[in-house]
Amino acid sequence: MARISADDRRSEFVRSAARVIADHGVAAATTRRIAAEANAPLASLHYCFRNKDELLQEVYNYLSRDYATALAPVPSTTAGLAHVMEAHALRIWDRMLGNPHEQVTTFELLLRRFRVGDTEQSEALAMNQSMYDGWINSTMGLFTEAATAAGEQIPSNLEQVTRLFISGIDGISMQHLADPNDDRSRELVRLLALGLSKVLSYSPRASSRLDDGRSGWC
Repeated sequence: MARISADDRRSEFVRSAARVIADHGVAAATTRRIAAEANAPLASLHYCFRNKDELLQEVYNYLSRDYATALAPVPSTTAGLAHVMEAHALRIWDRMLGNPHEQVTTFELLLRRFRVGDTEQSEALAMNQSMYDGWINSTMGLFTEAATAAGEQIPSNLEQVTRLFISGIDGISMQHLADPNDDRSRELVRLLALGLSKVLSYSPRASSRLDDGRSGWC
């Protein structure tokens, strides 16, 4: 049997934890159950992670900070921000359809702060904030790169639009998990990206420069 590296073993425990949480909830996701899901000795899990909280933090990171690395590349990144918003939304959706347990696990983790004692509230809230920070930062980074690559101005309300983008994906995901309809949900995702691309706003100074440039050609 080929030897598994420590990094690969850690990654497998994280992915297994995500599956177990989706199936049984956070409280029932014991280290023993996670090790069994990974088909690995319990001692190996405790070698990789000091405790369950440390493993949960890595699951948070896997589903937020590191999530974009698991997605297919965005095609035609020089086509502009609106194009990339739609392409990114659809590739997230394709990932969700292929791995629905990840979305279930995400909801379970975000709801965890309402199911722990008072002494754990602040830590659970901080974990939730770190998850959203991961999504927002990686998504804003992608959108900023798309605008820059196309020679477009960075929208002044990009953070607000990014937050609405993420909230919309979450809402459509919840609706789809409750009432699956592939065609309807995919169209909702496309319309979400299209609608948000229409509310991007730019500074008056930049708009004035654009207007001046157009007037020179009239």
